[in-house]
This record gives sequence, C-alpha cells and structure tokens, in this order.
Amino acid sequence: MKPEEIKAAIVRAGTSQVAIATHLGVTPQSVGRVIKKTMRSERIERELEKLTGGPIHAKKSKVGRPRATWNGAAKGVSA
Repeated sequence: MKPEEIKAAIVRAGTSQVAIATHLGVTPQSVGRVIKKTMRSERIERELEKLTGGPIHAKKSKVGRPRATWNGAAKGVSA
C-alpha cells in the first residue's frame, strides 16, 4: 500500500497515528516512519495491518548479510 492509502485507512478506522503510537507505547514519529517505509517494525506493521485489513508492505526477507557463495575450496586445504 502507498503511505496515503495507509493514512486514509487509519482515518476510516476512526483512529490516528498518535492513538496507535500511544496504544503500542512508541512515538508517533515511529508510526509515521513505518507508514513511509523508512523504518521497519513488526509490531507497528501488525497493528497497521489490523486496521487496513491487509499487508501494508511487501514482506522482505530476513535482514542481514547475504550468504557467502561456496568457492569450491575444502576446509583445511591450502592453495
């Protein structure tokens, strides 16, 4: 969903970003950042998904370093 659509869904649900933040114990800025996709928070995203009735962002894979590719060298074997 686009940020504008998420904000409209919040208004249609009869609540606000501040109310969501207070309910979750986070800052309103954190809720805004999740809506704008500049920050990820599973807890905030779940609450927004309850209000919108669907996923707000495409699910991403686990965060972290990409897996190293095997270079074919066996352990303990020097070149």
